[in-house]
Amino acid sequence: MCFNSPAPVAAAPVLASTTSGEANRAADVEALLRRRRAGAAANVFTSPTGIPATPKLGVPA
Repeated sequence: MCFNSPAPVAAAPVLASTTSGEANRAADVEALLRRRRAGAAANVFTSPTGIPATPKLGVPA
C-alpha cells in the first residue's frame, strides 16, 4: 500500500495592481525630480565657482 499523496500547493498571493492614472502620476513625479536634479548639477558645473580643485569639497582653497 502506498500513501504518497501530492503535497498541497500554496496559492499565489493576490497583489493589488496600480491603475494607469497612478502610474502616470508616479512617472510625472519621477520626471520632475530628474529634471530638478539635472538642473542642480548643471548649476554647479556652469557656475563661475565651479567645482573646487581641493581634495575635499567645502574646504577653502
